[in-house]
Amino acid sequence: MAIDTSKNETPVLIIGAGPVGLFLALRLSQSGVPVTVIEANSGLDDSTKALTHMPTIYPDFKRAGILDDVLNAAGELRSTSAYFRRTSDKSVITKLPIPPGKPGPCLLPQGHFCKILLKHSQRAGAQVLFGHRFESVRAQEGSRVHVDVSSDDGVKKTFDARFLVAADGGKSAVRKAAGIEFEGETLPAQLVATDLYYPFEKFGWSATDANFFADPQDYGLITPIDGKGLWRCSFGLQLNKDSGEGSRKEGLSMNEIESAVPRKFEKMLPSEPGKKPEGWKLVQIAPYKAQQLCAKTMRKRSVVLVGDAAHLTNPYAGMGLNTGIFDASSLADALVSIVQRDASDSLLDKWSDARRNMFLKVVDPMSRAAYWAFQDPDTDSLPDRHPMFKAMKAGPNAKPPELGTDVSKFVEFK
Repeated sequence: MAIDTSKNETPVLIIGAGPVGLFLALRLSQSGVPVTVIEANSGLDDSTKALTHMPTIYPDFKRAGILDDVLNAAGELRSTSAYFRRTSDKSVITKLPIPPGKPGPCLLPQGHFCKILLKHSQRAGAQVLFGHRFESVRAQEGSRVHVDVSSDDGVKKTFDARFLVAADGGKSAVRKAAGIEFEGETLPAQLVATDLYYPFEKFGWSATDANFFADPQDYGLITPIDGKGLWRCSFGLQLNKDSGEGSRKEGLSMNEIESAVPRKFEKMLPSEPGKKPEGWKLVQIAPYKAQQLCAKTMRKRSVVLVGDAAHLTNPYAGMGLNTGIFDASSLADALVSIVQRDASDSLLDKWSDARRNMFLKVVDPMSRAAYWAFQDPDTDSLPDRHPMFKAMKAGPNAKPPELGTDVSKFVEFK
């Protein structure tokens, strides 16, 4: 492998060009902090993945100058609601109330969101290098971190940065290299997200709203993805009750998952009376684990964790991606204060504590409550148990859970 001996210096090096890494790069670049993003793939991941943006994140989008682009890209899905249904007969338990004059959640495929972020971050001056893979943290000297990276064209490079940010997902190589452990548990279920085409509107379903299904076995979610006929159907598959933690982490095989898809569609998709759903077209299957995990720390010397590299949660409260964006937004404020205003690096320790507390005390319990609420056989009481409904029942002026962090109150100057 050839070695690039040129000097690759940057105040901030981000590993991972997903939504959280790119949002952080955008905010830093807009503030005048030079940043380089390293991404192992040859281009953006254009898969649908996470879809939901809660209105609480809109002020941060507006601050970054992307809110209009996000809402315009979402089109008819820019303000949605959700139906809660019984899987047994598809009947509606209730509909999530949206306060008058306020927007509902926005649905936008993650690949589309990342394209918006890439365009804006590069326009602001961020350097994004695709086809570059993080290899190791070779050495740390003083307040600098040295990172070895290999490129697709066979060149090894070393980057010298003041801060290394891990935005490389739940299996983060950076987190592992830094020796930071996850704490928490893997829940006893295999979660599966499928994308499909099916004429839901033919059966009277709203083309712009999500549908959550309550059932002890056949719980899940069906939601439009792009407003053009592509839908997401997500569900859980029970693991063997006698399986240990090792089996939970391993999950089901792809053959087992693929064989379960028609059975789940039969349970969840609407159809003519007495008939099975017909004519669905499966586009993709994406299995993932039901995990509630958080890193022991989100900062270790020059290494900082954000998004899924820092914490993982199930999707049934719609808080995963939004929490990651709030990580990036608050971290951007902290790094700008340190790099440009000579604030103490201890600000990152306070930021780390605040973000971990936000996950452990707000995100984790709410997402767990949402996950188990859909599996309770008492479906009639779902509105009394689901955290989204509890928040709505507090009244039109009730504030949603605060997921952001104001780092200005932590700033200390050297």
